[in-house]
Amino acid sequence: MNIKGINYSNGIDYYKNKAIKNVNKTKTEKIYDRIELSDASKALRDYAIDRNFDNNKRVAEVKNEISNGTYSYDAKLIAKGILDSMRGTD
Repeated sequence: MNIKGINYSNGIDYYKNKAIKNVNKTKTEKIYDRIELSDASKALRDYAIDRNFDNNKRVAEVKNEISNGTYSYDAKLIAKGILDSMRGTD
């Protein structure tokens, strides 16, 4: 009859084998990247889609004025419009 006593190495081997199995489980799991848009970006997207940019008439008028040499502009008003647009205070 062979009676094996409890020895130190058997206990350590058990925990090593269990740790290796856990590591192998995490290696087989697939990790997916996920991107979520903020509410502000969704609102901007919807605004850009819904907004109708039909300025063809005004563009034709400006082109005509430029070609005739009668187009005049106010540099301060243009600069103010650019700054307001950048600040978001249209």
